[in-house]
Amino acid sequence: MAEKTVLFSEEDTLFSLMETALNGEPSEKALAALHYFFGDNVDRELAYLRDLPSQVGLAPGFRGVICDSKSNLQTLIPEADYLVCEREEIDHELIKAGAGRLRLIQKFGSDYKNIDIDSAKAFGIPVAYLRRIARDRRNAKDGLRSEGPPRTKFNWGQVPNIQLVKGKKLGLVGFGENALETAKLAAGLGMKILYFQRRGPDAEKEKTVAARYVSSLPELVGEADFTSIHVPYNASTEKMFNMEILNGMKSTAFLISGSRGGIVDEKALFKVLKENHIAGAALDVYRWEPVPADCPLLELDNVLWTTHNGGGAGEFLLQENHDVLANLARVERGEKPEFLVELR
Repeated sequence: MAEKTVLFSEEDTLFSLMETALNGEPSEKALAALHYFFGDNVDRELAYLRDLPSQVGLAPGFRGVICDSKSNLQTLIPEADYLVCEREEIDHELIKAGAGRLRLIQKFGSDYKNIDIDSAKAFGIPVAYLRRIARDRRNAKDGLRSEGPPRTKFNWGQVPNIQLVKGKKLGLVGFGENALETAKLAAGLGMKILYFQRRGPDAEKEKTVAARYVSSLPELVGEADFTSIHVPYNASTEKMFNMEILNGMKSTAFLISGSRGGIVDEKALFKVLKENHIAGAALDVYRWEPVPADCPLLELDNVLWTTHNGGGAGEFLLQENHDVLANLARVERGEKPEFLVELR
């Protein structure tokens, strides 16, 4: 039986786990990820990954290959049966090179704008995406029990600056997959949605949440009551939220940082929070993680802290492995993959 290749377009933690599932042996990166999420003993998780192809119905004879560069991807794609991608641009030349053998382009995530859909249609290659489930469900902890009659006291934790969000403006920096899901939730609460992204307006997405495009970051933060960051971290976004941008926010506004810590200049953020130039900040990511004990932000009362929980628990990584490989198995069986993109 001829070996079949699942090609991963770029290096990624999830892709290293899928490679383990297909090849049977974990790479150093995959082992590091498993230990990070599951602790010292990862025998159970490794057994799950090794058994995953048979669980979803993939026949023996598949191998996973992770590309470390765009040129590597261009070289290997003619021999690929399946392509799994996340952020890498899957353009006309790549699709053309894979045509004739490639049976599916599987996007990890639901925003597939990085894939040339017209080229995929022209070469008859189906494209599917992954609809991620909500990753972080929080449960309220029981309060301490006490004797005596029931009693209530509003805001007994003395959380400052509580506001009604209905009618307030949420400013999204970036308007990709995660930002759109955030916008849907906020719109359901009656918030008005603004967004800024460097690629310009996206009329199709705007319609889904009645969003309004703002042409510059300073204009966005100057108008928004809540500013939420949804751009990737790279050289161009390093300290994107500097003193100038933070000072441009309204004194009643809040900053929500859940992408990567390096996007916000933490020294500048400390200053504007300390001097009450903005109302507060909700932080899930930080410049250094875990946060050092001497981080000045720790002394502030107008910061809501979470410990980089937005990525969810390790079980979700395993579930996403299952969902992607299950879609490949559907194609192998001649079935329609889940969440197929309509190639109009």
